[in-house]
Order: sequence, then structure tokens, then C-alpha cells
Amino acid sequence: MQEKIIVLLIVYILALSADVIKLRNSPLRGRIIYLGIMVITLYFSADYLLKAELPDLHTFADLLFTKPARMIVEFLRVEPT
Repeated sequence: MQEKIIVLLIVYILALSADVIKLRNSPLRGRIIYLGIMVITLYFSADYLLKAELPDLHTFADLLFTKPARMIVEFLRVEPT
């Protein structure tokens, strides 16, 4: 587990050091988007490190798209005549 933590710390330090200059000069919207992406990656990194079986991308996609997809399928279903 220590190896995973070290590798993730190195990756985050390199990413932040490369992007900090660009973030200073970027508009607020760009900073918010970058922060959102970093929060998502930190969430998935914590799940990876702790093996906590937290909800992952598939779970979020199922919650978001299952009901609309079923509604579309029901709308497009045609009874044979």
C-alpha cells in the first residue's frame, strides 16, 4: 500500500506543478473545472488505495441513464399487428 501512496503522490505533485502556472492565469471557470476533475480523481484514488468498494463510474452511469434508457425503449416499442 505504501508503494501505491508514493506513486499517487508523485503523480499529483507532477500534475499540480505542471498546471499551477496555467491555473493562475486561467479564468475562474477553468479553475472550477480543474478542481472538479481533481476531486473526482482524488475520490477514485482513495477508493483504489483503501479498497473500500465505493460507488464507481459504472454505478453513477447506471443511476443516471437507466431510467431514461428504459423510457426510450418503452416509447419505441411497437406491438406487432
